[in-house]
Amino acid sequence: MAEFLTYDEERSRAFLSVAGVRILNVEDPDANEVMVDVLGEETQERASLVASPPADAESSETGMGAWHVNNGNEFQTVVSGRGILEFMTDKGAIAVVMEAGDIMAVEQAEHRYRPLTDQEWILRFTGADLVATDTGRASGPWPIP
Repeated sequence: MAEFLTYDEERSRAFLSVAGVRILNVEDPDANEVMVDVLGEETQERASLVASPPADAESSETGMGAWHVNNGNEFQTVVSGRGILEFMTDKGAIAVVMEAGDIMAVEQAEHRYRPLTDQEWILRFTGADLVATDTGRASGPWPIP
């Protein structure tokens, strides 16, 4: 079950929703409806990946660890492991720890990601390929779960 670090769950969900982010669980009865809402007809699994924790603080701020926006909408499901995501909202960064069964539905919202353990994901997204654009936002320290 996702753990919201920045604010309580209700406020975090409200702020994330305005930014185009929904955090779900595979057991949520409306998960498939949200997937279709976010992805349209492109709901097929596109890939899976296992992300490993960064080797050091410097490497945690590059790649997916840098603030970025992807070129398409995403519906990503955690299969195993644990990781932290931060999403930029009009209230600042909102941190969420995600584990097996959690889903992030992201409609081109600015975010960054750091695996805390080896973490496997099933990837679904719109467009031919998922391409990240670094936003240039300075990376501050990661929240501590």
